[in-house]
Amino acid sequence: MKPTTARPRLVLALLMVGASLTGCSREAVPDDDAALYQSNAATLTPGVQPVRVGEGGPAFRACASVGQVVNLSPAGERYLAVRTAPFAEADEVVRLGDGAKMYLCSRSLDQRWQGVVIPPADSPTSDCGVTASLAGPRAYAGPCQSGWVLSGFVQPSAS
Repeated sequence: MKPTTARPRLVLALLMVGASLTGCSREAVPDDDAALYQSNAATLTPGVQPVRVGEGGPAFRACASVGQVVNLSPAGERYLAVRTAPFAEADEVVRLGDGAKMYLCSRSLDQRWQGVVIPPADSPTSDCGVTASLAGPRAYAGPCQSGWVLSGFVQPSAS
């Protein structure tokens, strides 16, 4: 190949690349990141993650142990929020006071959250269907409320 024909092709290639780059524009990008965040806010919510029971297998109870709410402080946390998923941004299911009883059924991968089943306040000794063994793990389907709580506010206790 002659050097004279290679140079015009190189120049032509560079011009084409430059033209395609100048075609890109920031006009379509919002100037405000907050506006972009709010427009996508519905897609950023964590949704619902059911509490799983029976994770220990058929030789163990559906929920391994019983626990109670601890470490609430009147100056700070006055209640423990039970959430629909193991995220602070998840919707609140119910609020528990100090000493409230619950069944401890599962944990989040990072161990910061516990999946719990809460007996009704008018029947705190109800087993909520989680003291018997199950053939295999599954999402808890009732009859009691269930959700996720921060592990730092839960202390295992005697059943």
